[in-house]
Amino acid sequence: MHIEPSFRRRYQKALADQVMIKAVKLGTGRLRGKRAQAIEEVGQERWANFRNRAEAIRLHVIQHLDQYLEQLIDNVLKKGGHVCLAKTGEEAVRYIEELAKKKNAKNIVKSKSMVSEEIHLNPALEKMGCKVIESDLGEWIIQLANETPSHIIVPAMHKNRFQVADLFNAVNTGPKIPAETADLCAFARQYLRQQFMNIDIGITGCNFAIADSGAVTICTNEGNARIVSALAPTMVTIMGMERILPSIEELAVMLSLLARSATGQKLTVYNTLSTGVRIGEELDGPQEFHLVIVDNGRSKLLGSKYEKVLNCIRCGSCLNACPVYRNIGGHAYGWVYPGPIGAVLSPLYQGMDKYGELAYASTLCGACHVACPVKIPLHDMLYALRNDKVELEKKGELVEDITFKGWSAAFATMSRYRFSIRMARRFQFPLVKAGKIAFGPPPISDWLKYRDMPALPDKFFHEVWPELNKDRKE
Repeated sequence: MHIEPSFRRRYQKALADQVMIKAVKLGTGRLRGKRAQAIEEVGQERWANFRNRAEAIRLHVIQHLDQYLEQLIDNVLKKGGHVCLAKTGEEAVRYIEELAKKKNAKNIVKSKSMVSEEIHLNPALEKMGCKVIESDLGEWIIQLANETPSHIIVPAMHKNRFQVADLFNAVNTGPKIPAETADLCAFARQYLRQQFMNIDIGITGCNFAIADSGAVTICTNEGNARIVSALAPTMVTIMGMERILPSIEELAVMLSLLARSATGQKLTVYNTLSTGVRIGEELDGPQEFHLVIVDNGRSKLLGSKYEKVLNCIRCGSCLNACPVYRNIGGHAYGWVYPGPIGAVLSPLYQGMDKYGELAYASTLCGACHVACPVKIPLHDMLYALRNDKVELEKKGELVEDITFKGWSAAFATMSRYRFSIRMARRFQFPLVKAGKIAFGPPPISDWLKYRDMPALPDKFFHEVWPELNKDRKE
């Protein structure tokens, strides 16, 4: 198994961070429990039907993506909006930068957007002198910490309340805030509400865009996106080009599935459908609306063996189910998208040379596929990416090649197999402690840091069986 040094450093750092591991295990455990309860309430048969319906919807959209994109764009334009179809993340950033210059924007308030993280929008806007404030609580926490999200729906999952209190007290000008959830939320609410009063440009993400109406759907549990869309004179919505649904009928299915998969709720608290600029005597809503549709590597997956990964609705359920994610957290994956979905998306969007090693950050247990509400075969894709990486490099790792050749030679015949295990049993004693293999050369030494390997027994089954069989015959 070929592991790049950069990935090795990241996951070793993560494994040494016990505060992070405890927080992530607690958070993912709660979300898994709520999801399981939500499915139980629905019933397994009905839940299976939900998943089948959702998969069919997403497959249909991806296979007719060009038609639905054209319909969406036409309807946004008809309602007075502007559309930027950005081939790359850089194009999307340039478009928003030019808009900020045109509006002389100083204060930009954002709601949660994974695509904005993907294209590194915040640093670009801050570089040109804009003040950018994340209004989602989790996003604001990691913005204060100068970090990237560690989870798709819970960006600050890796932080405990004491770390959050330290971050809040660093920007607090009043009395020290106690590390209590109620006090921390009260401070965040007070601080962020002040930012809403001076919005020059509001930026939101997009859970789903509705092709036949041009509406964009934003789902939050805090209501921050609704405030941004209501108060910002100029609003920008950023979406991945695949996040489209044909009509409101399909949206009803996806919203129900998204909430239950993500947090175990029957429905997200705030589901906002925005259809562009305010009209007539309306008292709120933007005076100018811009929809930025981002490709950034998505279109090259169409028609490929990885096409189904575009079905993803960003619920985060695969992260909560993944034993690897639960033990190394999100930052070890190195890019915006962590967990099984990130291990597939990162090499596909950013290149095998940078993130191909993430395909090995998996046990291939299939838990992610079972958890996925739209039935993406992530474990199959991770296996395919491993094959692609080997083919791309035209060779495996030297140690891996030698190991498998030795294994093949030793197990080629019964006599070689029995001789090998007798020798292994005889010479294992320097490595054994308390009945377990406690030491070993690299790469076994790395493996043993986090796992137990039983010592070879005094007798193997094939040695015991003849004796047992002999007693039975007698």
